Amino acid sequence: MRTMLLFPPTWHPSQPYLSLPSLTGFLKQEGVTDIIQRDLGIEVLDSFLSQATGRETYERMQEKVRTLERLGTQGETGPSSQEHLARMKEALDWFPPLYDHVEEAKWTLRSEQFYDQDKYRESLFLIDRWLAFLSTLYFPTRISVVDNQWRYSIYSSKDILKAVADEQENPYLEVFRSRLVPDILAQAPDLVGVSITATSQILPGLTLCRLLKQAHPDLHLTIGGSIFTRLVDNLRRVEAMFQFADDFVVFEGETALLELIHQLEGKRDFSKVPNLIYRQNGKTIVNQPFFSENINALSAPNFDGFPFRQYLAPQSVLPIQFSRGCYYKDCAFCALTLDHQNFRQRAPEKVVDDLKGLMARYQTPFFFFTDECFALSPTRRLCSQLVEAGVNAQWTCEMRFEKNLTRDLLKLMRDAGCLKIVCGLESYNQRVMDFMKKGIKREHVNRIIDDCLDLDIAVHCYILIGFPTETEAEAMETANFILGHTRLHSSYGFSCQPCLFDLEKEAPIMSDPASYGIRRIMRPASEDLSLGYFYEVMEGMKPDEAERVYQYVYEKISEVVCELPFNYAMADGLLYIARAKTHPVATG
Repeated sequence: MRTMLLFPPTWHPSQPYLSLPSLTGFLKQEGVTDIIQRDLGIEVLDSFLSQATGRETYERMQEKVRTLERLGTQGETGPSSQEHLARMKEALDWFPPLYDHVEEAKWTLRSEQFYDQDKYRESLFLIDRWLAFLSTLYFPTRISVVDNQWRYSIYSSKDILKAVADEQENPYLEVFRSRLVPDILAQAPDLVGVSITATSQILPGLTLCRLLKQAHPDLHLTIGGSIFTRLVDNLRRVEAMFQFADDFVVFEGETALLELIHQLEGKRDFSKVPNLIYRQNGKTIVNQPFFSENINALSAPNFDGFPFRQYLAPQSVLPIQFSRGCYYKDCAFCALTLDHQNFRQRAPEKVVDDLKGLMARYQTPFFFFTDECFALSPTRRLCSQLVEAGVNAQWTCEMRFEKNLTRDLLKLMRDAGCLKIVCGLESYNQRVMDFMKKGIKREHVNRIIDDCLDLDIAVHCYILIGFPTETEAEAMETANFILGHTRLHSSYGFSCQPCLFDLEKEAPIMSDPASYGIRRIMRPASEDLSLGYFYEVMEGMKPDEAERVYQYVYEKISEVVCELPFNYAMADGLLYIARAKTHPVATG
């Protein structure tokens, strides 16, 4: 039986995502060898960023302009409107200089020229303009390197059903139908698994699923990923989603996918497959209790078959895990803990072996730990073993501003190859910190940042604007901490990502919203796949006020942070920091 695992657009173009390699590594360890895994995100982007696609789009756009000029436009805005016509005419003027340089921009990012910051920026800007040019044919849809903007709501099953079939506005239909679907089916898979882990993948991913099921109705198609893990109760009610797939795997997928393969080869008793949601006899069945993996029994991720030369970076940065879940689950705003039901720690010696094996197999020392948060004692053991074994990996990870994150441990992390630490500051106002249940103190933040700067470890800070009851003055206290900390924001590799608070489905705050100052929660009736809610507050900034402050803070922080590469991509930033260790960084 042949299993094919697919990762649809859109994701960051400089590194692979961890979901498929984790599944492939486990399945091969368990004796399932006929597996094909494909990162369609980078395959499709590479196809889009080609002169051939540009010429084809240019010709189609010229024909569309001639048709609209001959037959007339349809209204003031929307597809085939006056606005669409004007945008296409403008985009046609962009084309000649873009056409001459798009292939060069890809080459630049894949070569040593990547480390020339001016050329790096120019290449990314040109690629973004090129994608804007391609998108104009599908107006008002807009595709970019890492996201998609549609007029359809990804939280409405009715909108999704329209979007995946919209010949005028869906830029993925043609490339999937003409190239990818025939190529996928030519490889004769018996089971196709599609990993949808980001909102940017929902419409492209479901477009692909629809086309595969249309072309091969008997193909068993399974959707997994964190998006649908957060929509378990919605899938019980929204029967329409089973037009795209035979079933959904929620939470962790290794054992589930293995058992699904066994059942498809044998008795087809899907009640035996953990974490599976499927339809049977007109009913939606959710296999519970949900299963969590023993991560010490898992193998290292397997990236065989990934198109490393297509990624827009000169060297690979591989994702890897040390733990699953979060040891600190109390942050009131955070729904990430749902993805992994409980915290589990992989033995440090296994991670050392993983790193050594991956470095040898894929010829890279660069790694991005995807853990929600590194726990302190295991981190000390891991770093001690890395140093002792002489493993020269270079990596980044996420940590909390914990009281017990000592200078001694940070030094050990640096010696073990840690180049950057990602931290959720969220707020520098102690009242807001406490109200969020962050469990950290400002004095610990100050000391840890100073230690990192002394030890030459780069820092990333997430900050959150608009948590219920937060005032504008409290939000600006956080912003001013970053803006006024010249030593921090001028340190090489520093990055800071302001985020606007969203009331997310499954976040702890939802268990008692009134205690957090939330007066009313609303959701449009049409949004039957919603991952969040609108809300009203009793005090502090209203949501629209918070958005205004967020925009201001984002703009001000952008003035002191090096957006490209450090605020753009952790993987790109890691490569830049590593290069700076061996090549002097020009300043001024």
